[in-house]
This record gives sequence, C-alpha cells and structure tokens, in this order.
Amino acid sequence: MRRVLKGFMLAGLTMIATSCVVSTKKYNALNAELMRTESGRVLLLEQVERQQDTIMSLQNRLSMLASQKAELDDKYNQLMERYERYLADNSAEATRMLRELQTTQEQLAERERAIAELEQMLRNREAALNLIRQKVADALLGFEGKGLTVTQRDGKVYVSMDEKLLFRSGSFTIEPEGANAVRELANVLAQNPDINVLVEGHTDNVAYRGSGNLQDNLDLSVKRATTVTRLLLENKSIDPVRITSAGRGEYLPLYTEDTAEARQKNRRTEIILTPKLDELLQIIDVD
Repeated sequence: MRRVLKGFMLAGLTMIATSCVVSTKKYNALNAELMRTESGRVLLLEQVERQQDTIMSLQNRLSMLASQKAELDDKYNQLMERYERYLADNSAEATRMLRELQTTQEQLAERERAIAELEQMLRNREAALNLIRQKVADALLGFEGKGLTVTQRDGKVYVSMDEKLLFRSGSFTIEPEGANAVRELANVLAQNPDINVLVEGHTDNVAYRGSGNLQDNLDLSVKRATTVTRLLLENKSIDPVRITSAGRGEYLPLYTEDTAEARQKNRRTEIILTPKLDELLQIIDVD
C-alpha cells in the first residue's frame, strides 16, 4: 500500500514540474516578444518625433524665406530709387548701382523660387494625406457604424477600431468581422507604399484579470497590436519595415472620465498612417 501511495505522489510531482516548465517557457517567449515590441515602439516614436521636427523646420524655413524676401523687396526699391537719381548724372556710381540692383534681383528671384517649391511640396503632402484618408474611408465604408472611424489630424491619418469590432473582452484573438476590416485596410496600404504604419493597442484602466501568461493591460495591448500587425502582413505586398506595433495599455486614453462609456471608447486599436518625408528632407539637404 505504501509503495502505491509513493508512486502516486511521484507521478503528481512530475506533472507539476512539467507544467511549470511549459508555463515558464510561454512566459519567457511572451516577455521577449513584449521587449521586442517595446523596442520597436520606441524606435518608431523617435521617427515620428523626427518627422514632426522636420515639418517644424520646414515651416520655420518658409517663414525665414518670406522675411528675407520682404527685406530684399525693400532693398530693391531703395536701390531703384537711388539708381534713378544717379542715372541722371551718368556717373560711375550709377553703373555700380545697376550691378548691385541686378544681384539683388537674382537673390529675390531665388528666394521666390525656394518659397514656391516649399509651399508646393507642403501642398502635395497634404493632398497625399487627404487622398490616403479618402481611400481608407472608401475601403472601410462597410464597417461604418460598427466601431470603426477614420480621421485626419496632426499630419497623420488615424484608423481607430473599437474593441467590440476586433476582440472579445480580455482576448487578443481577432474576431472574423474585425479581421475582414484589417484585410481591407491592408489592400489599401499595399497600393500606397509611401505610407508608414504604426499599430497601437489601447485598453481601459480596469485591471486585467484574465487567465494565462498575460500579466496586465500592457501585455494585452501589446498582443492585440501584434495580432493586427501580423494580419496586415498576410498581404505580401506590404514591406514589414513599414509597420511597427506598440502596446500603450491604459496610459494614453481618449477620455479620462470614470464612466463605462469612456472606458469602452478607450478600449481600441489605432492604426496610424504617416506619409514619408523623403522629398521634403531632400529639399532641406540641398538648400
């Protein structure tokens, strides 16, 4: 009898030890994925900040060029008046004034060209952003009223999908209808390779109480963002380098009110589309 009991005890301990090993492996894998995702998020946020700095630099340069042009206009008018006075005397000073006047005219023309080019590039960028927003809105029209919105702000297009469209509560397995919406968006992105993509998962501030190896809301938001990213990349025409996934957890809410409605709106996945700034950066480098 004692031998039988001892056998049962050894078998039980073996099962517990095996379970712990499997659980530890899953946890380590999830933790590694979380670290990779966080690293990617930081890199993309740095890219976004650099792009915002670029736009600010362009606007500052445009303002500086406009100011220089105004100064040159004033200088040109003064020179013209002086030249006309000296021209009556047919003096050497009139010839020097003429050369200076021509130089100022050339500088003025160059500033006008630079201003026109910068303004055109900024208009082109805005037009490209409007076009991508319209294409996305048209592609996702069938999901209107089902927890999906497409908005444009801060030089980016935001495709926001409510939790109810993509996931069940506490889950990171995508629902069929949400998967269809993501695939439709992927088709648009495949046709527009000059758009960078950031996939952000967001939760409410209610503590995560699910089972499995997820620790908290941050873990859940990371897994949801990764799930959507993988689904986008099922479209082989999309370069994976264009897409970064990031988990924001509860730390970037749309609404801060402590209500069920606010919490529901905060549970979302945002796909943020940003036009590349290569042409604008080239203008800065050349000038």
